[in-house]
Amino acid sequence: MKLKGKILAFSLVPLILLGISMFLVAADRIANGIYDEAYLGMKATTLAVKDIFEIGYEGDYRLDENGDLWRGDSLNISQAYDIVDHIKKNTGLDVTIFWNDTRILTSITDSKGQRQIGTKSSPEVSKHVLQYGESYQDRNVDILGTKYIVYYAPFCQPGTNKVVGMVFLGTPQHTVSQIINKVRLQMSGIILIGIIFASIFVYIMVTSIVSSLKMSMEYLNGISKGNLNIHIGNKILKRKDEIGNLGQSIVNLQDKLKAIIVGIRTKSQDVYLESDIMKNISKDIYNIMNGINRSVQDIANSCSHQSEDAANAGSDVTQMGDIIGFNNIEITKLNDTSENIKKVSEEAMEQFKEIDNVINDVHESIHFLSEQTALTNEAVAKISSATELITNIASQTNLLSLNASIEASRAGEYGKGFAVVAAEIQQLSKQSNNAAAEIKDIVEVLSTHSAQTLDRVMETKEMVGKQEKNILNASKSFQNVRNGICKTADIMAGIMENSRQLEAIRMDTVAIVQNSAAISEENTAGVEEIAAEIENVYTDIENISAKTKKLHKLSEEMNQRTGIFNIS
Repeated sequence: MKLKGKILAFSLVPLILLGISMFLVAADRIANGIYDEAYLGMKATTLAVKDIFEIGYEGDYRLDENGDLWRGDSLNISQAYDIVDHIKKNTGLDVTIFWNDTRILTSITDSKGQRQIGTKSSPEVSKHVLQYGESYQDRNVDILGTKYIVYYAPFCQPGTNKVVGMVFLGTPQHTVSQIINKVRLQMSGIILIGIIFASIFVYIMVTSIVSSLKMSMEYLNGISKGNLNIHIGNKILKRKDEIGNLGQSIVNLQDKLKAIIVGIRTKSQDVYLESDIMKNISKDIYNIMNGINRSVQDIANSCSHQSEDAANAGSDVTQMGDIIGFNNIEITKLNDTSENIKKVSEEAMEQFKEIDNVINDVHESIHFLSEQTALTNEAVAKISSATELITNIASQTNLLSLNASIEASRAGEYGKGFAVVAAEIQQLSKQSNNAAAEIKDIVEVLSTHSAQTLDRVMETKEMVGKQEKNILNASKSFQNVRNGICKTADIMAGIMENSRQLEAIRMDTVAIVQNSAAISEENTAGVEEIAAEIENVYTDIENISAKTKKLHKLSEEMNQRTGIFNIS
């Protein structure tokens, strides 16, 4: 069932039921009212009949030997047919006078026209009227096969409360029913006409409401299909009821939907453009991270080479220490020899022949010392070269950390962690550079001392050569030789002192080289951590790129879905 039929049913069915209920209630009330009016009329007529028999007449009521009812000696009630007939003729009411429960006078006749004299009242009537002295009324009493509406009233002996008879008034029920049915017919006609007019009015109103609702539904249907340019007529908007409110709400909904769709389209377009920019930025960041990754790999390789070079430098320094130790041993031996020469200088003349052999040994020792000193110079040169390599590595690390800091600043928020690591690498590079500078200074001092030692060795070698040439004149120049030996002893003492200093320098160099190796290992570990962070950044960039693509796709879908709305 459509809405119109439902509204009509909900409106007319209660109206019809209300009309029927009103008819039933009113009909019953009218019937009761008519009966009540009939009873009142009967009561009034009963009083009038009693007044007829009582006013103007004196004496008690009595029944004579002929069965006639008298009032005093002047009024024969049993023969007052003209009174009851006159009442019946003018009012349509039958009148009966009872002496006790027996009819004495009545206007009621049977089918033959015989008055119903001598008949008895019903026991119930006799009980209420004669026994209790009350009036009695009923609308359904059978008299000679006809249903009567009756009213009984008692009358008493004058001056007493003794009930001696009854006055009856009644009318056939069909006469009252005709009046009731006539009123009911008139009332039903009025109600029917009212229902018809109300139905017509309800139909017109429902048709107008349903028509307006149908137009509103068509507007809403058009809006649901995306048409936001629908014009709602003034017929709906000018209404002052809920339909007008609905039309105004549709207009407000239309305006708000237009504003929402325009906002969504604008924002989706902005999202689309921003997602393109984010996609390009993600791509650029990805390329930058690739470059940073390659730089970190280069740093890692440099740190690895630096670590290897530091290990080699440590090995070289260790080897230099061995050589210095060997030189110390030889120098100690040489010093001992010089002491022995000094001790036996007094015996030199007797052992002159042995001096030649000793000088030869000294010559060989000096030659060996010269070779060892040359090796020491070569080791110092290697340490210097290693120091320069460390310096170059530190400079390259510093440069790479600077480049990494620049790239991290370009990366923005995602490069903060990498910038911190780059700063740490730069700090380590500075420490490596400073350590290399210290090693270089130490190596320069060591090189200077080694050169001095070599010079002293060459001088000793030259002096020994001269002694070899002048060995034949040894006796004459022994004092000079002795002085030269003393001088040589002093020089050897200096060489011993220099050897001790060189050993201390070697120990410092070993510590520095080991520190450099540790720093290189820390740099390698830091670079590995940076590489791991870069992997995490790669993952974040990939996630950002995926989210950006998804956002791009969502903005396209939003534009497509809002494209169904026509707001232009």
